[in-house]
Amino acid sequence: MTQAAGYLELGMTQHALERLEGLGNLGPLEAEVALLRGEALRCQKRYKDAATSFKTAAQKAPSPQNRTAWLALSLCYRQAGDTARAIHSLALARGAFPAHTKQKPQ
Repeated sequence: MTQAAGYLELGMTQHALERLEGLGNLGPLEAEVALLRGEALRCQKRYKDAATSFKTAAQKAPSPQNRTAWLALSLCYRQAGDTARAIHSLALARGAFPAHTKQKPQ
């Protein structure tokens, strides 16, 4: 995971993704790995794939640590042209909804 973060800092997104593959059971690190994977995918402009990873990170990380993932998810939805989901994810990032009401926008 540390190597992947280093590759990501250097802009070597494919190397970062390769390091994250096959890590096995991640346990409590699942959210952090999903966040790294999402960031690498976002840098590659693979917004739909990145959104999936950011959503996993947001759902697995405890609040308020998950706010970074909700914000990143909002940015991916915005880049993909899904304004309603972008706004909803941004609201979650800002803590607009209680933890038990993280529903999809209508």
